[in-house]
Amino acid sequence: MVGLLSSVAYSVARPVHLLTGFRIEVKDRSMEPLYPAGTRLWVSRIAYLLREPRRGDVVVVRRMGGSDLIVLKRVVGLPGERVSWTTHGLNIDGVAFWEHYVSSVPVPGDEYPVEHQLGLDEYYVLGDNRLYSEDSRHYGPVKSSMILGKVV
Repeated sequence: MVGLLSSVAYSVARPVHLLTGFRIEVKDRSMEPLYPAGTRLWVSRIAYLLREPRRGDVVVVRRMGGSDLIVLKRVVGLPGERVSWTTHGLNIDGVAFWEHYVSSVPVPGDEYPVEHQLGLDEYYVLGDNRLYSEDSRHYGPVKSSMILGKVV
């Protein structure tokens, strides 16, 4: 009887588990040093049902550029903001934005646009390890529908 109850509980819990979140393993260096390759994380699918993503949230997004891959990035720009780069780093609406979690900051060049005006449903996402990250600098902002969940 106990075995039957535990298998029923597992059968019920498994679909709920899949609806509320999923596990990922970090495969690249784009979020080092906080999340090195091999780190396993829980991603909440329901984190943004009651609120919008906030600056600093680490999220899983469908990879920009039309791929089916998912990537781990940090939200830095919010809907309606203007995100720009100078030789001194990142600016949000013309104000320098200090990012304590960044491990490397390359000087922007011709390889990606220097300014983005975000739409009302767009976020600017970046990897913490900028030298090893393909992100909004390369593919532009992401729509909220591309954000699959928040790392918790």
